[in-house]
Amino acid sequence: MREGYNVNEYHRANRARWNLGAEAWAAMHDRRGTWRIAHRQPEHVFLPQEMDLIGDAERKDVCVLGSGDNLAVFAFAGMGARVTSVDISVEQLAVAERRARELDLDIEFVESDVADLGCLEDASFDMVYTGGHVAVWVSDLGAYYREAIRILLRRGLFLVNEYHPIRRIWKNRATSLEVGFSYFDNGPHEYRASEDVLEKASGEVKQYEFHWTVSEYLRAVIEQGVDLIRFEEIGDESEGWEAAPLQGLPQMLLIAGRKV
Repeated sequence: MREGYNVNEYHRANRARWNLGAEAWAAMHDRRGTWRIAHRQPEHVFLPQEMDLIGDAERKDVCVLGSGDNLAVFAFAGMGARVTSVDISVEQLAVAERRARELDLDIEFVESDVADLGCLEDASFDMVYTGGHVAVWVSDLGAYYREAIRILLRRGLFLVNEYHPIRRIWKNRATSLEVGFSYFDNGPHEYRASEDVLEKASGEVKQYEFHWTVSEYLRAVIEQGVDLIRFEEIGDESEGWEAAPLQGLPQMLLIAGRKV
């Protein structure tokens, strides 16, 4: 495993948070069995719109930023890509390395802050993917995407699939929607959480979240020298873990572009 990062105080706290929560998160995926099938059934990891954009990944160099549980990493490996998995949490990566050996997948793991990828060379990947819930932990969206696009080859694909920001602003109310903070409030929002990332009750672990608007996501991609090829809001269902009735609101934000 390679390492190389410069983290600020917010990212240090978030790294510690995910190091503490890595085993609980891993146990959840053990119960679900998701990591065992990701490399054989990538359609269970990626949306149909993503599969369409990814196309034939055979022998392509792919970097997954904020790889977390590494389901996307395993899916790309199963599609024949040469994959580099980048995450700030060494414990998350350790779980993924252990699983990759069991699945006989050849993956490079890099412990790094996604906003400072100095350990990765310029123009070295055909595709950079980041998705799920990554940007919420990152204090500088522009730096994050600037680094992502720096490591892309010319005409390489930058693919972002993020939890829609409109879903992050609500208080935990099971039967009604009540705004917890302004949609335009980037934060940092400080929370005290349990060591177990699946536990909704507060605890002693400090974490910081950052809220980025749709326009900020889009601007952060375009300003880094990318030709936009897809921009879409997807889904409107309520997810089981959400603490507010969010059905009818967009679930995911998909942005894709090619480096100029």
